[in-house]
This record gives sequence, structure tokens and C-alpha cells, in this order.
Amino acid sequence: MDIQRVTILRGHTSPDTAYLVDDYPYGRTLRCQIRYWVENGKRGKHRGLQRFMSQTTDPRRDYLYWNNPKASTYTDLVVMFLNSEEHVRSFHVSEHITPVADARFRLMGLYDQLDEGTRARYDLLLRRAQGYLPPWERFEATLSALASHITRHGAAPLFDGPVWTDDTGERHHVGESPVVYLMLAHQRAEETP
Repeated sequence: MDIQRVTILRGHTSPDTAYLVDDYPYGRTLRCQIRYWVENGKRGKHRGLQRFMSQTTDPRRDYLYWNNPKASTYTDLVVMFLNSEEHVRSFHVSEHITPVADARFRLMGLYDQLDEGTRARYDLLLRRAQGYLPPWERFEATLSALASHITRHGAAPLFDGPVWTDDTGERHHVGESPVVYLMLAHQRAEETP
């Protein structure tokens, strides 16, 4: 199991410029169109924030009718992308981004595809998140321990749910994202001379 690389979708910022999918399920048997975009908040407390939007057509009508759009909650940054199955998805980033979320964002190839302005915005949010060091230090300690284990034993350890115990008896928490830790640990182990 690994994290698949994805493709960022750019320029879809309104219903008129939305990313359109012509064949989307509507209920159990009908098919419709759906469009996706990232909306930028323009006023009030949402000014400068973003949210992910989607809107379907109603195939029961004899003419093109767009249902009310569905919106995610506002956040600091939304990146819209196509996954390996060509489905539209979104990644939401705030100044509270976790080390695992940052690692997943990079493993998916999203960071590499950001334009200069969006990357600067992401980096600012990341610096703010890293201002609180304990989660980043724990993440690094677990990642280093995993990479050392893989280098010494030639394979990843077995996890006991969201936790694994290293050779010294220290317990490391990998949460619900062991694949992130394992992919990064394997990369580090391969880089070790």
C-alpha cells in the first residue's frame, strides 16, 4: 500500500470556470453532470479564505438545471486535484497542519505542483504550524526510529494498531497513517549509505 501521486487542477474558481464531469451518479440509477471549483472568500470573516464547491445537475428535468451547490467549510488554503482514479478531490490546509498531513501532501506530489504564490502561502501556513514544536519532534523521532529499524532489519516492523515498539522498548505512535511513516522511513533507509 502506498500513497498515489495526483494531478493538481488549476484555474477553477467559479461555476463558470469549474471543472466539469459529464457522467456522474445521481441516486441509484440516474446520471448527471457535476462541476467543482475552489471559491475564494471575498468579504467578512471569510475574506482571504477558501472552500471546495461542487454542484450537480438534476437529470429528472427536461432542461439543464443546476442544483444548489455544496460547500465545504472555509479554510486557509484548498488544493483541488484528480486522484489516480480520475476523481476530483480536495486537500484543505490551515495553520494547524500536522506533520502527517504535510508529509501526505508532499508524497501525493501536491507540493511539487504548486505555483509560486500558492507555495508561498503553503510555506507560511507550515511555518506557523511548526511554531508549536512537540508534534513535529515526535513525528521526527518516530520517523527516525522507523528508518533505523528498516536499515537494521531490512524490513518494516509490525504495528500493534496505531503503535509500534522499537528494539529498545520505546513505543511510537503512528496513528491512522502508518503508510505515511512507512513510505518516508523507506525513503530515508534507502538514502542511508
